[in-house]
Formats: sequence, structure tokens, C-alpha cells
Amino acid sequence: MTPAPLGLLLDVDGPLASTETRRVPDEVLDRLAALGRRGIPVGFNTGRSVEFLLRHVLEPLRERGGLDGTPFYGISEKGAVWFPFSAVPAGEVPPVDDREQVPDWLRRDEDMVIEPDLARAIVQANDDHARDLQPEDRTKLAMVSFEMEVGADREEYEPARDAAAQAIEAMLAERGEDGRIRVDPTVISVDVEHVRSGKDLGLERCRALMAEAGVPFPDRWFTAGDSRTDYAMADALHEQGVQVSHVDVRPEDGVPERPYPVITAADLAERGFGDADDVHEQVGASLLAWVLSELSEGGHDDHDGAAARN
Repeated sequence: MTPAPLGLLLDVDGPLASTETRRVPDEVLDRLAALGRRGIPVGFNTGRSVEFLLRHVLEPLRERGGLDGTPFYGISEKGAVWFPFSAVPAGEVPPVDDREQVPDWLRRDEDMVIEPDLARAIVQANDDHARDLQPEDRTKLAMVSFEMEVGADREEYEPARDAAAQAIEAMLAERGEDGRIRVDPTVISVDVEHVRSGKDLGLERCRALMAEAGVPFPDRWFTAGDSRTDYAMADALHEQGVQVSHVDVRPEDGVPERPYPVITAADLAERGFGDADDVHEQVGASLLAWVLSELSEGGHDDHDGAAARN
């Protein structure tokens, strides 16, 4: 097979799904489907559950006819669970939210699964501080996660999130689990996960799925995310000698220096895609539109201009 001209490795919350509504906009889905029809490999590299990917990404793409023979891959829970979209059975997909009933088309690293008794203690520590503002995401198959209630007041939520995270960390330390399990607070959640979890592990899962399917690994990649931890995807690709550019869809924390291009909404706006003050899924939509335009024109070089920040 001839390699595709580029590949995409995308966080889901932020670049694709709204952090407010948790939904993927139609324009993002339409552009992903168009990329699928062009045979562009896409890895959805997320802390989200398989269930979330199925309902909010895979099923809408199926409805758009964007998945037939498409090299799309789901990497959930920061690399603990992974699957090729092509392996998901046709027709109605049953819920995938039972840790004891993992379907055979899905892969899970059993060493990364948090045991039931520890999971219960983690849930209790969260509920003592943030039950109503940050309920448990019961669809996770390996990690334990808590997510901001849709519509919650952020000024009330953030202190509760931080207090819950601190309580969980203290409990893990008391149990001697802090060297194996870590706590990762995000903009809208607290993830409690195995220390191997990460977006760089997600990259390796994606590489392995592509290799098994005989899909050549492109020489050129775009990664995208809304937090500093998402840079790990581009860091790993760069270290492997792959040409990569990272799209930061929420650069308010500051754009770190990197030896590869870092692209923001302002850079995309200079190219005629979106507005300079866009964030999150608006930037993701602009990125996908730009990539589709570049593919149509036969160009893929973004190393000039404001996009390169080294």
C-alpha cells in the first residue's frame, strides 16, 4: 500500500467535542468523514471511554458513510483500551460500559485496570468533596474518572474538583498506591489512572493497530489537543523522526517551546480558516478544513510563517 500523505492523532475533548455540551459538531463530523473517504489515518487518542467514542464519533460517522474501509482507530482511557473502528460489529452497537463484559473486538491492558476495591475507595474520596458537581463516569473500563456536571457553575466546580483530587491523592498515598496509580485533574474532570497512561502510549497503540492492518505509517502527522499533556503525542512522534505539527486549541496556558511547529487558531486564521480567537472544537473544525484544503491542492508543508514556533 502507498502511505497516505499525512495522518491525524487527535484528542477528543476540546479539539473535536465541546467541553460544554460534550457533543461533536456536525461540521467536525462531516470533515472527519471526508478525510475517511480519502483514506487518511485518524487516531482518536483520548481519555474518554470507548462508549463515548462509539456514540459521539463512530455512530455519527457511520451515518455519514465515512467509515467504509477507513483507517480510523479508537484509543481510549489514555492508552488502556484500544480498537480499530473497522472491528466494531455492524448494526446497533450495544453499550460497552461493563468492566466484566469486555467485547472480543476490544483490547484492554489488564495491568492498567484499577481493582474494584481501590476503585470504590477512589469514588468515596471524590464523593466526599464533589459528588453533585463531579459524578463518576461509569463507562470507563480501566481508569476511574469523574466529570463536571453539564451546566455546573465553574467557579463552584473548580474548588470542589481540586479538593477531590487532593483527597484521592492522599488516600492513594496512605495505601501505598501512589507509585502505581496517579491523579490527573483536567479542565472538566479528574482522572485516576495507571502511571503508564498517556497520550504517548496512545500513539503506540495507534501504531500497532495500523501495523496489524497493514496500513503504512505516514511520514507526516498532525496532532491536536487542549492541554499540555497532549503535547506528548507530538513529542513522541518527533523523537521517532516523524515530521509532526501540533495544534494547540486552548493555548491560554502559553505555548511551550518545541522543536516542531505548534499551530494555534491565530495561525489557522492567517491561512483563511476560522478566527484568531477561536478555541476548542472551533479550532478543530478549522484544522480539519485546512487539512482537506491542503489535500485537494496537493500541499502539506506548514513549516513557514507563524505556524513554526521552535
